[in-house]
Amino acid sequence: MQKAKYTKEQIEFVQNLVKTGTEVTPATRQMCEHFQITFNDTVGRAFRKKMQAVTTSDEDLDNFTSTETKGYSNDKKKEVKGFTAISDDGFLLNIEDYCVHYGLDVSKIRSYKLITHSNLPFYNIVFNEDVSDPVVNEQEIKDMIEEELLKISYNPPIKALEGKVGVVKVSDFHLGSYVDNLIRTKNFSIDILASKLSAAAQEINDRNYKLVHVHILGDIIESFTGTNHRNTWKGLDKAMVGAEAIKLSVKIIHDYFLSKIVNLGEIKLVAGNHDRTSSDNKEDVQGDAANLIAWGLETLGYAIEFNPLVITHVVDGICHILTHGHHGISSRSTKQLCWDYGKQGMYNLICEGHLHSIIEKLSVAQRSKFQTIKDDAVDHRRFNCPSFFTGNFYSEALGFTSESGFVITEDNGRGVPNVFYYAV
Repeated sequence: MQKAKYTKEQIEFVQNLVKTGTEVTPATRQMCEHFQITFNDTVGRAFRKKMQAVTTSDEDLDNFTSTETKGYSNDKKKEVKGFTAISDDGFLLNIEDYCVHYGLDVSKIRSYKLITHSNLPFYNIVFNEDVSDPVVNEQEIKDMIEEELLKISYNPPIKALEGKVGVVKVSDFHLGSYVDNLIRTKNFSIDILASKLSAAAQEINDRNYKLVHVHILGDIIESFTGTNHRNTWKGLDKAMVGAEAIKLSVKIIHDYFLSKIVNLGEIKLVAGNHDRTSSDNKEDVQGDAANLIAWGLETLGYAIEFNPLVITHVVDGICHILTHGHHGISSRSTKQLCWDYGKQGMYNLICEGHLHSIIEKLSVAQRSKFQTIKDDAVDHRRFNCPSFFTGNFYSEALGFTSESGFVITEDNGRGVPNVFYYAV
């Protein structure tokens, strides 16, 4: 990717503002407004690096101008650094006149403050962030991913077997997370996750099911953006990071898990709180990263259904209600969830992931009373699926550790599920 080049005037524009006390990012925004270019995180990051590299020299003084301040400071001549709020005739400019004088759009100002403790006063302005189209859109990201996925072939292993239908429930892969050298928490990495998924596939095949459905309960990836800054996934460099995360997730799940399962049927996938394309959970509330992973698996030939919130799947007369566990609906009663999303007259099995995150949010007293099975009755059960993710420093500091695992359910022949827990 070719780096953008900035003119000497643009760099000096920002540099002069920084010298007056303005932060680099607001200064860069003002420069973009002045030169009518689009501000985004890539531009902001470039100028932050430039300003870090700049050291004041004698040549910098050439960027300053002098003016007489007739009405403000007793007609004394002073060097005006950057965007002084003193007009050419020596009077203090109000914010509207200040913006007109420097070619700034006053309608986009979020807040401003008149700074008067420097040699000459100036306005420190914060602009509203421009809403602009992403540098790359969703289709362009898909094109990046598809080019790699087309190199992968999928030949599903099929064996003529008689017997039961198995429903596999897996959750919280947190692909991309790295845990090492904690006291009680087991190490975790992409290689370790791949090994655990492969072991799970072998355990599934050992049960010799005539058909296997797989329920993936969210938090497939650790992070799409790899940063805490807002909207950075929209920039091309971050989109490349995100596209690589999606490609790797699809490849790991395909190579080490789904492609190894004999007589694979349908895949159901709901999004977790980590499966978003933004760092802020208020920007992407529908788990777009999980949606892209589902799309990638479908591209390879898998029969997959995605929903950001909840999926209902009826197998052998048992209604499986799937959600990650972080949405508001998980605070509803089990009976309410069965009424809203289940099937009347069937056994309703509510399955959620998010276990390690739930434990982290509980107090010590609450954790001691926590039960994996939240509710159990003659016609329904609600439980949390084990996590493949082993935990991190934060969870260990709270005194919580977990064993990687997954669940297989099957009909007992009377419309009630047998539930089998596996550790991997």
